[in-house]
Amino acid sequence: MITTSIRVEGQDQAGEARRRTAVVASAAGLDETTAGRAAIVVTELANNLWKHAGGGEILVSYPSSQGPCIEILSLDNGPGMADVVRCFQDGYSTAGSSGTGLGAVQRLSSQHDVYSVPGKGTVILARLQPSGAKHGRPAIAVGGVSVPMRGETVCGDAFAFSTKHRANLLLVVDGLGHGPGAADCADAAVAAFRESELEDPVELMRELHAALRATRGAAVSVARIDFAGGQLRYSGVGNIAGVICEREARPRHLLSHPGIVGHDCRNVREVTYELPGNGLVLLYSDGISTHWSLGPYEGLLSRDPSLIAGVIYRDHSRGRDDATVVVVRSGLS
Repeated sequence: MITTSIRVEGQDQAGEARRRTAVVASAAGLDETTAGRAAIVVTELANNLWKHAGGGEILVSYPSSQGPCIEILSLDNGPGMADVVRCFQDGYSTAGSSGTGLGAVQRLSSQHDVYSVPGKGTVILARLQPSGAKHGRPAIAVGGVSVPMRGETVCGDAFAFSTKHRANLLLVVDGLGHGPGAADCADAAVAAFRESELEDPVELMRELHAALRATRGAAVSVARIDFAGGQLRYSGVGNIAGVICEREARPRHLLSHPGIVGHDCRNVREVTYELPGNGLVLLYSDGISTHWSLGPYEGLLSRDPSLIAGVIYRDHSRGRDDATVVVVRSGLS
């Protein structure tokens, strides 16, 4: 997963958003038609941010596990929408425009989702895939963002999801520091994870430890996720945090152990947690504050994983480090 951050701080930023989205679309392997749809969507979202929220941030990424695909998240702390459905209808506008922007986003997206609270801002997700691509509900739904610290061009955080021999495995890595050295470490961890045939979290963590010896080291979490069996097997080293959330229940925090994968990784253990079929697993790097809860976000737990990740990033990014949020839920819940 590669995430590009575009700050919308003026009315002329739509062109920059369109150009940078074209680069991501090319890297994602999108055809010309789908890339053109993405260009229109990101232009409309950038214009909407400036007109209605006074600015914000757009995140553009491509989830490598979903084939040719691009995800666009629009984040703002503006006035929010009192009536989301009406705001997406053509002809409706509060800024004196033609009122077709958000309607175009909805029409051109393969899937879209919105979370808006009056007085607290809006997050819009647009996912675009080539025409004819299957949009069925996956057994496991995964979404997230990995955003470099402002001023950096590469991210020292990364995450990857893989299904190996029916085992659903999630990796989250935070290379020490930020910049190219941290990014090299994260890339090495993702490559080793994808090449590995191991399914056991502890064994996989030890393999990653060996793979990262030539790097500066990282915090790493590995989760084996089984919603059907109701079980999460988790191994964490370093300061990546995790939580299991479900409706009407207190969140359960996942236990990680001190250490640096690649350098000081002697205390590798696995902890097994009960995993409800209607719950979700949320992991995040230390670029996200630890002092937050999903409790105040009414209705957010039921939304698209990428949208949830965008909301948490918007509200709880520290702003002084790379930041990653990953959300996994059963696609059948």
